[in-house]
Amino acid sequence: HHNGCLARPGRNRLRVTLVARGRTERVARLARPNHDPTLVIDHPGLEQPFVPPAPKEPWKDLPKLLALAECPNVMVKITGACTLSHESFPYRDIREPLGRIFDAFTLERCMWGTDWTRAVNLITYKDGVDSFRAKDWLGDSDRAKLMGGSLEKIYGWSPKK
Repeated sequence: HHNGCLARPGRNRLRVTLVARGRTERVARLARPNHDPTLVIDHPGLEQPFVPPAPKEPWKDLPKLLALAECPNVMVKITGACTLSHESFPYRDIREPLGRIFDAFTLERCMWGTDWTRAVNLITYKDGVDSFRAKDWLGDSDRAKLMGGSLEKIYGWSPKK
């Protein structure tokens, strides 16, 4: 029973990270009755490739993810997004769908990740980072939230300075 499996993480203020591709409706059933624990959707709930090419319609299930924004305990880890691009670096075609995620969830509930270890056949680590650092896209404050600030708040963790 899903309430049972989430009870202990909720009591202990743990975050539950889920790979939810093709299962966002199940996440909704878990999230709605349980405002604890915090659920983190990894890989924006989308199918992502291990080798080229990107899926023909990589964002087709995006509306299912966006529907989860109504659940205040659901966060999104923007992992591997560059692997969904049909363009070369800086992968500008991912910006509009990612913007929809940021608008729905707010940047306070989104955090970045490259997923570079899975994506080595698709992108370089540098390109995965630099595509989000591009000055022509996110402002400094938004970039700071996405690239670490939100993660620190969501997980209650901060790197040693």
